[in-house]
Amino acid sequence: MIPEHIQIEDDLVLRAATLDDAENVIELNRLVHGNPEKNEPGDEVAIWTADLFAGYNDAIGPSDFTLVEDTSTKKIVSSICLMSQVWNIGGIDTSMGMPEIVGTHPDYRRRGLVRRQFDLMHGWSVDRRQLFTTIMGIPNYYRQFGYEYAIDAYGGSITTPDLLKQVSLGKGEQLPFTARDAERSDAQFISDTYRNIRKRGFVTVNRSTRIVEKELFGRSAGSAMNWRGRILEQAGIPVGFFAFGFTPGNKRLQVDLFEIDSSVNWLDASKSMLIDLQGLTKRFKPEGAEQCESIEFGLGRNHPLYRMYESPLGAPKRNYAWYVRVPDIAKLISHLSPLFEERLSHSEMAEWTGDVKISFYRGGVQMSFDGGKLKAVSPTGLIERRDASARYPDLTFLKVLFGQYSFTQLRDIHPDCGANDFAMGNLQDILFGGPLPSAVWQVS
Repeated sequence: MIPEHIQIEDDLVLRAATLDDAENVIELNRLVHGNPEKNEPGDEVAIWTADLFAGYNDAIGPSDFTLVEDTSTKKIVSSICLMSQVWNIGGIDTSMGMPEIVGTHPDYRRRGLVRRQFDLMHGWSVDRRQLFTTIMGIPNYYRQFGYEYAIDAYGGSITTPDLLKQVSLGKGEQLPFTARDAERSDAQFISDTYRNIRKRGFVTVNRSTRIVEKELFGRSAGSAMNWRGRILEQAGIPVGFFAFGFTPGNKRLQVDLFEIDSSVNWLDASKSMLIDLQGLTKRFKPEGAEQCESIEFGLGRNHPLYRMYESPLGAPKRNYAWYVRVPDIAKLISHLSPLFEERLSHSEMAEWTGDVKISFYRGGVQMSFDGGKLKAVSPTGLIERRDASARYPDLTFLKVLFGQYSFTQLRDIHPDCGANDFAMGNLQDILFGGPLPSAVWQVS
C-alpha cells in the first residue's frame, strides 16, 4: 500500500492533495504555466485548476492531485493530477488515465520531483485497473518515464477569416442549416451524435451526456479548457454540432470537434459550419482589443470536412501525438482480444493456429491462437532473435498497437524492426492493422 506521505528530502514531502491545498496549487500553476519572458501569469491554467478542485469534472477531485510540499515554508513546489477516463480502442471500451497540469516551481527543478510523482501516479493508475496512461506535452520529455508517441493528435489545417470567405452563398441560394449557440438541453443530442466519431477513429474518447454538459456549461470563463458549442439545425431540428475555443492572447479560434447526424450530408454541414465560423470570428472583439486572426482545425486530416473543401481551409497543420505508457502490454492485448480475432477472421490467415512471439529485445509477449481465437497472452521476458516472430525496438510496438503505424512502415523506419519470415511479417500487419486514424479529444 502506498503511504500517505513520502519523504523525498529533509524538507520535501510527496503526498496527495486535499481541498485545503487548492489555493496553493492554483497559485503554483499560475506561476509555472505562464510566460516568464513576458511576465505573464498562466491565468487560464490557474482557472482550470480551480475548476478541477471544485469538482466540475466528476472523474477528478483534490485527492487525484499529487503534490510536493516544502515543509520548511509550507509551500507547494510541484504538482500533477491524474484524470481517469474511458477511451475506446477499435470498438472496445478501455479504462485509462491521463496525467495533466505537470509543473514545478523554478527554484525546485531538476531534483527528480516530477519523476517521484509519476511513480506514485502510475501506482494509482494500476490500482484503478487502468490499462494505459497518456499525456500531451513537452517534446521527448516524457520518454524518460516510459512513454512513447503512439496516437496522432490535432492534425488538420490553419486558415484565416479572409480565406474562409471563399465559402459563400450564391445568388438566391439558401443556407442548408442554421446555427445557434448550444444550450444545456442539447447535451443529449451532442453526446449521441458524438458517438459517430467512432466510424473513422480507431482511438476515441467516451463522452456521456453528463460529461458534455459539464464540459460546455460547467467550466469557468477564462479556463484553458473553456470550450463552447454550436448547433446546426434544419427546420429547427438539430442535425450537427461543432465545438470551438478562443485563445485571446493568440487571437486564434480553434475547432477540434465537428459531427453530424446520419440524416444529413457532410457537404451541406461543412458549408453551413464554415459560413457560421465567419460570423464567429467577428464576435471576439472585446473593446476592440482582440480579434480573431486565424482559425485552427484540429479534427485530423481524415475528417470529412477535408473532402468537401480545400483552399478555404488554408495550410495543413502537422500532427502532434499523444505519449502512451502501457504498464502491462500482455494485459492490454488480452483486453483487446476481440479486435485481433476479428482482423484475423477477415484475412487470408483466418482460423490460423499457432504462437506469435513478439520481441521488444529486452522483453516480449506471446500471443497463442487456436482456430483463429486468441486463447492466451503472456509476457515472455527475453526472446532469442531466432525464436521471435517479429521484433520491435524499445517502445515502438506501442505505435502499431495503437494504430499509428503499420508493422511494414515501422520496418522501413527502424532497421532493427523485422520479422523472421514473410508470413509472420504479413501477420503483424493483419493483427495490428495500421495505420489507423484516431480522433482523440480528451476529457479535461
